[in-house]
Amino acid sequence: MNILVRVPNWIGDAVMCLPALMDLRNHDPHAKVTVLARPIIGELLAGHPGVDEVIMYVHQGEHKGLLGLWELIQLVKSKQFECAVLFQNAFEAAFIAWVAGIPSRIGYATDGRGWLLSEVVPRPDRNHLHHTEYYQEIVKAITHSSGKGCTPQLFLSPEVKNACAGQFPEVFLPSGSLVIGINPGSVYGSAKRWMPERFAEVGDRLVERLTKEYPDSPLVRCVLIGGKGEEELGQDIARRMQYEPIVLSGRTTIQELMGILTRCSVLVTNDTGPMHVAQALGVPVAAVFGSTDPLTTSPHGQSRGVVTASVRCAPCLLRACPIDHRCMTQVSVKQVVEVALSQIRMSSDSLNEDRIRGHVG
Repeated sequence: MNILVRVPNWIGDAVMCLPALMDLRNHDPHAKVTVLARPIIGELLAGHPGVDEVIMYVHQGEHKGLLGLWELIQLVKSKQFECAVLFQNAFEAAFIAWVAGIPSRIGYATDGRGWLLSEVVPRPDRNHLHHTEYYQEIVKAITHSSGKGCTPQLFLSPEVKNACAGQFPEVFLPSGSLVIGINPGSVYGSAKRWMPERFAEVGDRLVERLTKEYPDSPLVRCVLIGGKGEEELGQDIARRMQYEPIVLSGRTTIQELMGILTRCSVLVTNDTGPMHVAQALGVPVAAVFGSTDPLTTSPHGQSRGVVTASVRCAPCLLRACPIDHRCMTQVSVKQVVEVALSQIRMSSDSLNEDRIRGHVG
């Protein structure tokens, strides 16, 4: 089979569809799987074992407008795909596959696109199902397998890791140092953002606690990460901190961000794309949830890393809070610090057990 997979545009959703992508790969290891993705997602999936090729959908460049979209469709058509698996819910995803003449087009009948699909998958209630399983339901229509229980995984080549170490020596050196990642932003909206001053206080407290708990570590530092447009937020938090952090907000590509995350002992974060990237790289997270629902978008397999406040109005799924943001203000610094420390300890214990097993083996 020559298969086209349209993955979501959001980083978090792209990560959460990875188990479904691997279900597809495992069902037919000899199939050629090509992913159609926006550049940042294509870069994220580079080298992933579930992907043979990436077609970049440069929506703000060469594929912008009707003429650009037509050129993209002709490129897709030239690949002679037999099947299109549409994880993205948008009308456009089905339209591209239909106009490109792909005979089998499988997905949910969302966004008024049911007539463009050759096989409509019954849509589960997305509000009561983790999004990893939501995407796996589509692949189940092809494979007829259970398709549950897999954890999203991302992979970073040694070459990229080494390049990151050379570009950001302040993060990677000295080699025995502990790095605390802090991701205070959120593209979706302000309702998902915990307060900057609390991120700053958590960073300072973790530096103090980890310095005492790990006296053999030569250094404990925080690194602030974030996307384009979040530079000022990073600088604001840095100004509030007693222990000077490394500020990389808006300075990294997605592959560089992955490299930075692999160096972190924990990522303190809102419910955002980098949270899912960290989880998929095996990095412990301490994630503050307010307006969004941990049941559907928590870091897969790290439910102990979720921090919430018990308020009646959450999760509201709104971009901006219409009242007093109580779902966030009632999450304390102490809560987040304790969860972060617990995540680090659990990870450290697990690594030590793996080393012992390896030595015995």
